[in-house]
Amino acid sequence: MKGIKVYTPPERAAPVARFIDGLEPRLREKLIRQLIELPRTPRSALREPHFKHFTLERYRNLFELRERGKVLVRVIFTIQADGGILLLHGFVKRQSRDTMQALEQSLNILARIQNQPELAVEYIVKEEQR
Repeated sequence: MKGIKVYTPPERAAPVARFIDGLEPRLREKLIRQLIELPRTPRSALREPHFKHFTLERYRNLFELRERGKVLVRVIFTIQADGGILLLHGFVKRQSRDTMQALEQSLNILARIQNQPELAVEYIVKEEQR
């Protein structure tokens, strides 16, 4: 998938990729379809119900991709200066505070990537290779 990167800590698999791979198959397919279209989606089209742009100053650079199946799945991402998408954190939303915790984790990940840009690697979806 061109233009999408994920945070990959040294010596480990990307947490967001592991999260997506661990979803039930139907929900995973729905989420991957959205991810494939994400780089081609104009920023003005990133609005509810499928996306949320956070307006608080602290989180202004962050977006939330939303998908629903038997559970509510969220992926926090940011749009880089070159227009690429950087997936930061994926989670199942059970309570409203889950989003705030995910936003804080995403900010920590973003700070690590700014210090070590090599931690952001291209995300390749297995289904896309057909």
